[in-house]
Amino acid sequence: MAPQPSPAVPAGRPAAELMTPTALSSLQAGRLSSARSLVNRMLREKWRVERRSLTVEEDGSGEAVYRIHTADRVMDFVAFAFPPSSQERTLRIFDLGWDMMGALLDGPAMAEDIEHTRNEMPRLYHGRATAHTLTWCRANRSLRVFAHVVEALAAGRQPDTVALARVGYLMRNIGLDGNGTFGTRTFLAYGEDHPLAVPYHAQLLSAYMMRELSADLVEALAARRSDTAAALDPRVRRFLGVGNSSALGLVLWVGNHPVLVDRWIMLRERALAHARGLSAAPGTAVRDTLVALLERAALYHSEDVNEYSCFTPAERIVADLRRVHAAIPGRAAAAAAEGRVPTVAELVDGVEAVCDEAAEVVNSVLTELDPEESDRLAAGLTVDETFRRDGSAAVGELRALLAERYAWALAVDRSAPGAVANTWYKSRSAEEPRCGATSELPEGTIDLTVDVPGMVQHLDGVLAAEDPALPVGRLLARRPELRGAVERLQSLAGHAYAVPHANIRDAAFVPARIIRLANAALYGLERTKDYLGRDLRGVIFQGAPTAADLGTDAAGPWFWPAVPRPADSLVLEAPVPAPSNGAAR
Repeated sequence: MAPQPSPAVPAGRPAAELMTPTALSSLQAGRLSSARSLVNRMLREKWRVERRSLTVEEDGSGEAVYRIHTADRVMDFVAFAFPPSSQERTLRIFDLGWDMMGALLDGPAMAEDIEHTRNEMPRLYHGRATAHTLTWCRANRSLRVFAHVVEALAAGRQPDTVALARVGYLMRNIGLDGNGTFGTRTFLAYGEDHPLAVPYHAQLLSAYMMRELSADLVEALAARRSDTAAALDPRVRRFLGVGNSSALGLVLWVGNHPVLVDRWIMLRERALAHARGLSAAPGTAVRDTLVALLERAALYHSEDVNEYSCFTPAERIVADLRRVHAAIPGRAAAAAAEGRVPTVAELVDGVEAVCDEAAEVVNSVLTELDPEESDRLAAGLTVDETFRRDGSAAVGELRALLAERYAWALAVDRSAPGAVANTWYKSRSAEEPRCGATSELPEGTIDLTVDVPGMVQHLDGVLAAEDPALPVGRLLARRPELRGAVERLQSLAGHAYAVPHANIRDAAFVPARIIRLANAALYGLERTKDYLGRDLRGVIFQGAPTAADLGTDAAGPWFWPAVPRPADSLVLEAPVPAPSNGAAR
C-alpha cells in the first residue's frame, strides 16, 4: 500500500526564502537529482551493462566497449584510455592531456563508429560526432589514488579504504558534452520514449560508465603486473564514485536555463510537501525509512574529511542530524498520547537550532519516503525553454509584474561600492567563462552577464516614462533593444523559482553558491566543497550499484555509503587472469 498523505498538502516555500544564494547552496542531492533518478531507473527497469571488450597495454593505453541494455533498446559506450602525463593536467575543458575519452552511442557501435570516434574526439572543437552519438566525455585519473589501487591489487590485497575515502574516486570528469555539442544528438531529438529522455541522464550515464571503466582499468593493470593480482572487493568498487570539478560556467548555465531550474526546484518542493503530509505511524515503512536514513546520513557526513570554507562543516551537520533523529521518539510519543498518528512534518520540522544544510539533508531523506511519487515527479523535468513575448499586454501590467516578481532586483543598490564591479565573459585562450573586474577587461570584450537586477531596473525606468495603457508591442516597435528583456520577464511570470535572487556583478558575490545549486541539488553530487569560492569539487555515484549489481534484486538505499573498513575483513575476489595479446579481463 502506498504511503498515505494528509488531506491538505501545502505549497512550496516562498521564493524570497528559497532563492537566495545561501539557501540555494544549502540544497542537497536527493531522489529527484539527475544522478539518483538515473540510477533508480536503471534499478527499477533492471538495466544491464555488458563489457564486450577491453584491451589494456602496460603503459595504461587501451580501448573498451560496453553495451548498456535498457528495458527496450541497447546503447554502447566506447572508451579510449591513454598513458597518464603529469603535463597538461588542468581542469580546463579544452586541454588535450586527458587520460580517458568516451562516447555514448544510441544503438550498437559498429567498427566504423569506433574508428570515427577514435579519430574525431581528440580534435574536440574541430571534431564531429556521428549522427547517433549522444555524448562525448573526457576524464583524468586521480594519479595517487589510481596508482595506489593498482599497486595494492597487484600485491594481492585491497587498497587502503581510509585513503580512498579522502578522494572518493579513481577518475575525475573533465567534460560531459551532449545536446548538440560537437555534433552530438540534440536532447529534443531523443523522443519521449527514449530511456534517457530526462534532462542530463545521457551525460550522467556517461559519467557512470567512466566509473565502471576506471575500476576495470585498475584491475587490468594490476593483472598485467602480477598473475596473482586481486580484483576490487565489491564493497570497495561500489564505494568509489567519479570525481567532478565545476567552475564559473554553471553560474551562467543557471542564468540561461531559468525554466528548467524552476521546474527542478518546483518538483522538489512538491515532493517535500507530499512527504511532510505522510502518515508516520509506528512500524510503517515511512517511519522506519525516515529513522534509518537519518542514521545513514549522519554516519556518511561523520566520515567526511573535507574542509569547507563557504559551506557548513560536516561536524555541525552531523550534530544537527542527530538532534533531529533524537527528537522523533518524543514527538511520536506526544502524538500517541493524544490518540493520533503524527505526520512526517510533526516528527522532523522545527527542531531547534538546526542549520540550513542539515535541514536540507533531512529534506533529501523526505524525498525517499514515497519513492514512487518522487520518481513520478522526476519524470516531468522536460520543459519548453522558449521565451515568448505578449505584445498585447499593457505597459502598466508589465510594470506591475516587475514590482511583484522582482522586488528583490529593484531593491538592489547598483550605486553601492562594488555593486557592478564585475563582468562575466569567455576567455579567448581557455574557451571558458570567466568573471573579472570590468575596469580591467580589454575593449570589445563580450559581456555574457545574466544581470537580472540591471535588466529589471533599466526596463522599469523605461516603463515608468510611458503611458500605462500603451501596448507593450507598440513600445518594442520603438525600442527593439528591450525585446530580450521583455520576452524573458514575461515568459518567467509564472515561474517563482526560475531566478536566484542575486546580483552576480557584485564584487561580494560568491559563485560557488550557485555552482553548488547545479552540481549538488540538480545533478546529484555529494561532498561538494569550494575552492576560493569560484570552483566546486565533489563526487558522484559514490555507493551506486556497479555493473555487477544491476539486474539483481539488491535492496536498500545505495547513496551515502559508509567507508568499507579494514575491520570488515574485506574478502578478496578470485585472482584476475593476466591479459594476453594486449587483452585484459
